[in-house]
Amino acid sequence: MADVFGISVSALQAFQRAITVTGNNIANASTPGYSRQSVDLSSRPPQFYGNGWVGSGVDVVTVRRAFDQAAVNQLNNSQSSLGQLDAYKIYTDQLDNLFSTNGGGITASVQGFFNAVSDVANDPTSAAARQALLGQAQTLANTFKNASSQIDAINSDINTRLTADLAQINGYAKSIAKLNDQIVSGGGAALGQAPNDLLDQRDQLITQLSALTSVTTTTDVNGAVNVFVGNGQALVLQGDFNSLTTVNSEFNANRLEVAFAGAGGGVAISSIFSGGELGGLLAARTELVDPIRDQLGQLATSIAQTVNQQQGFGIDLNGALGKNLFSFTGPQTVASSLNAGSASFSASLANLGALTADSYTLTYSGGTFTLRRVSDGAVVPTTGAGTVVSPLNADGLNLVVAGAPANGDRFLIQPTAAAAGSLNVALTNTSQIAAAGAVRTSAAGGNSAGARISAGTVLDPTDANLFSTTTLTFTSATTYSVNGAGSFAFTPGGNITLNGWQVQINGTPAIGDAFTVQRNSGGSGDNRNALAIADIQNQGVLSNGTVSVTGALSSLVTSVGTQAQQAKFAQSAQSAINIQAQQRVQSASGVNLDEEAASLLQWQQAYQAAAQSLKIASSLFQSLLSAVQSA
Repeated sequence: MADVFGISVSALQAFQRAITVTGNNIANASTPGYSRQSVDLSSRPPQFYGNGWVGSGVDVVTVRRAFDQAAVNQLNNSQSSLGQLDAYKIYTDQLDNLFSTNGGGITASVQGFFNAVSDVANDPTSAAARQALLGQAQTLANTFKNASSQIDAINSDINTRLTADLAQINGYAKSIAKLNDQIVSGGGAALGQAPNDLLDQRDQLITQLSALTSVTTTTDVNGAVNVFVGNGQALVLQGDFNSLTTVNSEFNANRLEVAFAGAGGGVAISSIFSGGELGGLLAARTELVDPIRDQLGQLATSIAQTVNQQQGFGIDLNGALGKNLFSFTGPQTVASSLNAGSASFSASLANLGALTADSYTLTYSGGTFTLRRVSDGAVVPTTGAGTVVSPLNADGLNLVVAGAPANGDRFLIQPTAAAAGSLNVALTNTSQIAAAGAVRTSAAGGNSAGARISAGTVLDPTDANLFSTTTLTFTSATTYSVNGAGSFAFTPGGNITLNGWQVQINGTPAIGDAFTVQRNSGGSGDNRNALAIADIQNQGVLSNGTVSVTGALSSLVTSVGTQAQQAKFAQSAQSAINIQAQQRVQSASGVNLDEEAASLLQWQQAYQAAAQSLKIASSLFQSLLSAVQSA
């Protein structure tokens, strides 16, 4: 009877455990991260009775969880990619809305400004047209400043979300480290049996962590998991974890960077992070926000610089050379907060056509300066020594150093980043709009009809002799004198440049033909300079004269729209991949209530059968006792 009793009791215990595990599966069917569990049964060693081996019951070997590490790794990777794209798309959408051609914005403001200039050209003496031009100029400036403010708001939002993400990452790291300790001690106390629920909790935390940043893991022999971020920096080691924090950028106190906290920390390591929401935030800042700010500033610089220059080539209603219509902040330089030397840099715009929509880092090492583009890290060739007499020159910039740099000192050069946010209208009086050309030309009354002179354009309004009356008298068909002096070769249609102005004489002049260039006095009805300002939008002013203001604006709007569309498609595709990864994990580890109900019925029947076996064994034992007592 002892064998029957033992076998029956072992079965009752095993099936009771199986019922308990199945019930736990049902209870946690909707618990995030829970993996289906099952009992592994094994027959006890049989006993030999001389005429054969007889079994001695059943044991529960372990409670095993259904877990596919490859599927979980795939899920974590998809979580990281999706988290990055989700964060990235938020900002592409915001920027796309900002620069969209629908509903106004910068495109409408730029066009409205040049349309207003054309209106002044159509009626140079109209006070209403001139007032409308100043109003459109103010609208243009406000639109640029508003766009810059919204970009600042995006940067501020990125700072806020970085701080929040790091707090979550630190919380996950702390919990994972704590679970490592519990799993290691729990496994030892259970003689190597895995604490499945703790493992599930830890795996779920790692999956949640992967949505914030890309992670890699290793598992030690004692069951502890080590978690690494970036390019291999340890976040969790056994029961210890390293906290992440934010530090101010070396070039901008309002810009937060990621760093490890504690001893040896404090150094910005933002560049090592990729994937997850954290990677998406950092990528949005470096790949979207900063470049678009620079492009916006390049556009503002090109409009303000060229309009101001052309304004200076004309004269206003008071007969004075035109003053700047716009004011804006030019190239900026910032010394790193980590610099050891006393050097500082000043930057100025030397050539608008060579100006790019890039920022640069300037590094002093071994007695020389090296200029690199921020966007791709490429070295930019420079000329000059960095002095006032011989400034460093590169990409349309002049850089002058003051003070003594130390080895390793770094400087950030931002040629256009501040331009859009600082754009303002400098003129306050409509009479100061220089719609007229500064000089005018005329032909002597007795000239032959064989030659004619152009209206004249100003090349250098600072020339002291710009308004000096100058007469060109032809001494032959191929030579002329200036104010009766000298003999200068003449080519029909060729440029004649004097005193800061330029004219062309076409045709074949006769001997004695004379042409005069003088101040455009009383030229209130002249619209030549207004026409020139209006034409700026179509002239090549950037990329060495190959890209116009209109082209640069179109390129900016198209680029932002393309990035938004690409982010949308990528996010949609990655979302589908993530759903598939979740389904694969669920297929391997998820609880199917129908299956569990069937298993519960199976274990119930087995338990009842084992109980019946025990009841029969008890009845047989009682019969045996009764027989012995009656003998």
